Amino acid sequence: MAYRIPNRTIEDQSTRTALGISIPFSALFNQTYTTREAVKSNLINYMLTNRGERPLNPLFGSNLGKQIFEQITPNLLAGLEIQIKEDIELLFPLIEVKNLSITSQEDYHTINVQLTYSVLGNDNDEVNINFNTEQ
Repeated sequence: MAYRIPNRTIEDQSTRTALGISIPFSALFNQTYTTREAVKSNLINYMLTNRGERPLNPLFGSNLGKQIFEQITPNLLAGLEIQIKEDIELLFPLIEVKNLSITSQEDYHTINVQLTYSVLGNDNDEVNINFNTEQ
């Protein structure tokens, strides 16, 4: 009979082993050493990526960048919220979404995303991303 192995964070094993690369990039690639930092960078990468941009993984990405050129309606924002919650549940099983808020400023062609989450039931963390046509 199969049994479930509980999730363990890699940071508990070694603090000298890098887990990933932090975003935003600078002149050098800064590495992440904790699960919390790695998950935050991965979420930012997911939000900034449009579907089809990532080779060999065409379903990865939130499509938020493409939406700022569409007519922003409450239905569009509600659909984006549902899609992002489902994607996070599928792509990031360590994350529990506490709150996801997507708002817009139609006059400025801006979409604001505020995501509050926890990793493996630990303290809450937050990601704020603003998309606009001037980027």
